Amino acid sequence: MKRFSFITLALTLLLGGSETALAQSGKVVHYNANGSKMARAITAAFQKKYPNIKVETIVGGSGELLARVKGEKGRPRGDVYNGSMETLESSPDLFTPTKTASHDKFPAMAIGPKNLYYGDSLSLQVIMVNTDMMSLADAPKCWKDLADPKYKGKIIMANPSLSGSAYSQLAQMIQLYGWDFLAKVINNTVFVPKSRLVYTNVSRGEAPIGITEETKPYKEAAKGFPVKTVYFCEGTGMRYGAVSIIKGGPNPKNAKLLYDFLNSKEGNEIGVKVRERRSPRHDVSVPKGLPPLEKVKLFAYDGLTAATSRNAYLKKFDEIFSRKK
Repeated sequence: MKRFSFITLALTLLLGGSETALAQSGKVVHYNANGSKMARAITAAFQKKYPNIKVETIVGGSGELLARVKGEKGRPRGDVYNGSMETLESSPDLFTPTKTASHDKFPAMAIGPKNLYYGDSLSLQVIMVNTDMMSLADAPKCWKDLADPKYKGKIIMANPSLSGSAYSQLAQMIQLYGWDFLAKVINNTVFVPKSRLVYTNVSRGEAPIGITEETKPYKEAAKGFPVKTVYFCEGTGMRYGAVSIIKGGPNPKNAKLLYDFLNSKEGNEIGVKVRERRSPRHDVSVPKGLPPLEKVKLFAYDGLTAATSRNAYLKKFDEIFSRKK
């Protein structure tokens, strides 16, 4: 009996060890909308922990990467997706709800339906002003100000079809003021294909006003550009970038390892350090230089409606844009 137990235990350990070794080798494919610098930092930290797993990263915008996942449906090539909460909620059938190892460290509002995703960064939207081109006194202070005809041609935003953050701006304005208001904003605004062109163009004096993610004006100001940040008087929607596992991906075991790492304290701290964005985790500090969250006015952002209405919203946006004067 003792001999049988010893052999059984040895076989169990051997098989278990083999499974663990298998899970910690091979590769994992990461679709990452958080930028190249963040992708490199995450890859380096993850491969330090799992040196036998090769990380292949595809970097792009949230909408761009979602289109890729959709195009690969039936034969997915990616394993883990980092993108906006709206893109994830708009296509839940493309992803596998999975409870992460550090589930209890996240507030409920940062966890997707049935653990579809976990927030990895808080993406607040602000007004960025080039003070060499426009004084803060003359700059817009509120979402409603963006419809004022005096700002025609002076506002720059990203195309909401190609940028997750720009789509959230569209959805927030619809939620606050509706389509008649939005038509006036569209008429005032120059749209660019990538989010980074908003803050870089404002910094370089190609437009006085940009609508962008919270950390961008602070980073540009630190480089010496004459830009300031204005928080919307109505508040900004409580919105997250998030991480999920692609359904049917080629490397499911390694996908879970990367997923748990991205959701870990270490993974979130990398985001705070590299991207200087707020983490939704309870145990991760606010990025240096940003105001405490309690000093930022927020409103409840209906991400689910934004997600389920995405196709309809973008279609109507295109129709209004085509009539732009």
